[in-house]
Amino acid sequence: MNKYTHHHIERFYKKFISRSFDQDDVAMLIVLARDYTPQRSIFRELGDFLAHPDAKDRGLVIRSFQEIIDFFDDNTEETFSGAKLPNQKSSGIGALDEVKISLCTIFSLAGVDHEIESKNELRFRDFVFCLIFLLGNFRLKMNDQLVKIKVKYGNALSLSISYESAKYERHYLSFNLMLLCGVWPRCIPTDYKKDLSGYIARRFSNGCLGAIPYELDVPCFDMNMQSFERGVIWPLNDYNF
Repeated sequence: MNKYTHHHIERFYKKFISRSFDQDDVAMLIVLARDYTPQRSIFRELGDFLAHPDAKDRGLVIRSFQEIIDFFDDNTEETFSGAKLPNQKSSGIGALDEVKISLCTIFSLAGVDHEIESKNELRFRDFVFCLIFLLGNFRLKMNDQLVKIKVKYGNALSLSISYESAKYERHYLSFNLMLLCGVWPRCIPTDYKKDLSGYIARRFSNGCLGAIPYELDVPCFDMNMQSFERGVIWPLNDYNF
């Protein structure tokens, strides 16, 4: 491992422990660590997203849903009549326990022995929050269709796609690629979800993470949440399960 990558992993780890990192720190970690991770691993997949921002046409996510969308294209009417879809072949990037283990493996590359005991640890929830917004404006190429990845905020924060049937317009099959529960605890779990595609996760002066629109992002970001009007910031609440 080159010295710069080693240094950055150590630096990110210190920010991880102190909960002072934001989306840009997560992006840099993934880019630098990508080539030191195994093929078909979650962090290699995340790095491939950043390497192919316009249209990703292969990898864990595509493979995990390919059989399902092929069945949907061939059996759209039957699907909407209640036909059972094939089982998802893998969790893709959505298994947070695997993301947790992979992050600890990245730390170990720099000689840092750290175990994240639970996926509900607040600092790990911060990491997933940043990860979801990082991936929220990429696209997948599935059966020659460009599918936008979207971020939706409600009781949970979701990274999702909606695939349109090849046979019937406006007939969609939706999937969650990643889900972070308890983001807005006071929001009753319903179908209400705010579309936050085009937002970025920033660390505010009170130490908390929140998502703001790209147009409000400024260099050397160090702002107070209270300086924004209601409905502008979408925060990650410290919610203990």
